[in-house]
Amino acid sequence: MDEKTLVEKMKNVVIVDDVLALAKELGLDWTYEQADEALGRINATKNDIAELAGDTMEKVAKEVFGI
Repeated sequence: MDEKTLVEKMKNVVIVDDVLALAKELGLDWTYEQADEALGRINATKNDIAELAGDTMEKVAKEVFGI
């Protein structure tokens, strides 16, 4: 999956199960705890202050999902 598609899918995650499904789609075998941590990072980027600080969805996609 390319970065643009991943970022779009990340914007739509709401619960940990969504993150687990996305990780599975990427071929990752994550635990609930890993997905919960990723959800926290994703949600943290969904506000304007995070973007001003440089914490973007693209950055999280690279760090969390290795894309």
